[in-house]
Amino acid sequence: MQRPRIWHYGLVAQSWANATEAGPEGAYFKKLIETSGQPALDLGCGSGRLLLLLLRDGLDVDGCDYSEDMLAVCRERAAKQGLSPRLYAQAMHELDLPRRYRTIFACGVIGLGGEHRLTMQAMQRCHEHLRPGGAFAFNYAVRWNDPPAWMARLPEYRHAEREEWPASGERQRLADGTELEVAARSLETDPLENVATRQIRARLWHEGNLIKEEVHTQRLDDYTKNELVLMLERAGFGDIRIFGDFSDEPANSDHHELIFICRK
Repeated sequence: MQRPRIWHYGLVAQSWANATEAGPEGAYFKKLIETSGQPALDLGCGSGRLLLLLLRDGLDVDGCDYSEDMLAVCRERAAKQGLSPRLYAQAMHELDLPRRYRTIFACGVIGLGGEHRLTMQAMQRCHEHLRPGGAFAFNYAVRWNDPPAWMARLPEYRHAEREEWPASGERQRLADGTELEVAARSLETDPLENVATRQIRARLWHEGNLIKEEVHTQRLDDYTKNELVLMLERAGFGDIRIFGDFSDEPANSDHHELIFICRK
């Protein structure tokens, strides 16, 4: 069995250091925790974009992520805010934590890694880590409303020559005066396996000179709504509800995000 393939390391992880905007998902998952109960687990917490917000609001939330580099960024950001989060470096499919939770949520991470079997195992591990009646929730960005991702399945696109890197990209100024440039490209799409492979290139500049460059590869699973429902049922979940775009509206084909909420 393969390991998850993500690109959240090194300079890419560093690029998340200033990602403080919670967006609608912040309020959505906060409300879910307040409704379903604490303690809660932010699965795939990354740099703490949502976790630190929830901790500042006084909620009992742990964080877990596969990338040690992302967790290092989270710890640094937490220390600056006087917070001491309980963090774990584990893959979702190998989740083995000392606590059991009333709420587990995963924001933007279901499908990352490009291995369907690992996602199935992750759902089973989440079920194991919930208290009876606890809630598991996650969002999933659908591909049918993403024209480039959808068209990449067609023969004339998936057999085309590999996409080149852009000549240059927007740079993010860091606290030490260096500038970080991040660019991404698609490598291939396999519609038979419903997996896309992408690369990201991170470049660090100082006074116009390139001082470091990293390239990381990530695989991304594609799922249908019914496939995810069947996986959740197989993992033992019930009362599965699906909403759209971080709202209370039942999901429909015009939504860009499907929000799955289910219970043990």
